[in-house]
Amino acid sequence: MLLSIDTSSRYGGVALADSGGAVAEARTWRSTANHTAQLMPAVTELLRARGIRAADLTAVAVALGPGPFSALRVGVSAAKGLAIAGGFPIFGVDTLLLEAWRYLYPTMQENRREARVPVSWLDAGRNEVAAGIFGTDGERLGEDRVASPAELLQQDAGDPWLAVYCGEAAWMRREEIAVQAGGVVMPWTPADRLWALSEMAAKRLSECESDDLSTLQPYYLRMPTIGAPRRRDLVRQGRPSSS
Repeated sequence: MLLSIDTSSRYGGVALADSGGAVAEARTWRSTANHTAQLMPAVTELLRARGIRAADLTAVAVALGPGPFSALRVGVSAAKGLAIAGGFPIFGVDTLLLEAWRYLYPTMQENRREARVPVSWLDAGRNEVAAGIFGTDGERLGEDRVASPAELLQQDAGDPWLAVYCGEAAWMRREEIAVQAGGVVMPWTPADRLWALSEMAAKRLSECESDDLSTLQPYYLRMPTIGAPRRRDLVRQGRPSSS
């Protein structure tokens, strides 16, 4: 079984999936801190519900962010610890791609005269949003951005593609997107990221791919500001997988 862990936002979750990526059991929650108190009890409950031990797992997958610094550290550290203890592969996927995953391939384009590209949004704090734009093949169409929703919508208005907005932050701001840009916003639930993470990790596992435990790191669009001047940092900290 494949264990998936997501602590990318206040909505966290864990899931167990089979070798094809189909989720067999999942738990989600909303944290008011950084998921430290909820994550491992949720993993334990999940394994107990399926009657398996951590040693029975075949791989672990983790959402890398962007997201809150402490929350991402909790998820990535737990995933690494399980992979080390169990001696099985680990997979990290950036969360902007996870949010867009279900809208990348031809099923979304059927019966449409003009294809739309997914623009995924995640909260970045300080009333700003992290945004990633993807082609239907999963490749990014530009650099990830951090800006206010109004700024992002203004930027997208000048781009040559038709956007469909997806992800947690887009769903929470669906009225704003509709009013300011007339944009299409897709429904969202915390389970969507777990489903995408499980499917993507299972695909990589079937192709005998995995990430390096020693180099896998969370994806921070900007570093934490405690004890340092506040500034935006668009340089990736770590190398999240995109396939």
